[in-house]
Amino acid sequence: MDIATVLCILLLSLYILLALFWIVRSVIDTIDDRKRDKRNAAWEAERQQLEKDRALREVEYHEARMKDLEGK
Repeated sequence: MDIATVLCILLLSLYILLALFWIVRSVIDTIDDRKRDKRNAAWEAERQQLEKDRALREVEYHEARMKDLEGK
């Protein structure tokens, strides 16, 4: 084998390794994105629930305060 053949084989091997790395990295990124989206959706749902609970507490407090003021 001459040097040009060896260099071509090495370059082709490097190209194949880079392509495989790119494919694997893309799959990993996609999986991470889906996990992050699920986690963000769960956090958003929890935040909305906390806001609803806070709003209910405010209404209950306001109603109790109005009853207290009406009683005086």
